[in-house]
Amino acid sequence: MNTLIFSAGILALLTALVHIIAGQIEPVRPFLKSELPDIPKATLLGCWHMVSVMLVISAAAFCFIGWFNFVEFQNLVILLSASFVFFSVVFIVVGWYFFKARTFIKLPQWLLLLSIGLLGFLGVI
Repeated sequence: MNTLIFSAGILALLTALVHIIAGQIEPVRPFLKSELPDIPKATLLGCWHMVSVMLVISAAAFCFIGWFNFVEFQNLVILLSASFVFFSVVFIVVGWYFFKARTFIKLPQWLLLLSIGLLGFLGVI
């Protein structure tokens, strides 16, 4: 077992659950009740659920690869890890636009995403 990659998978799974459950309550419901036209709502809701799918599939891949220590899938782990690091950067940049330095508290998702990416990278070293 590669505990670092497996840990990235468990953290990604927890992140997916928070995204799917808490995300529906906090940002999604109020957004859907907003006065925005239906096309932007449908598009953004679709994007929201594509992220849900990405989180679940990534979690499954990290867990599977980590559990069985499949070294032949190191390139996939590197790609997924890089994706999570870049997702973290996106949250920091977008958050900085809206909240400046308060982004690190207002949008703490960056920390989970960065942790998943770093665990994955450390697992392939």
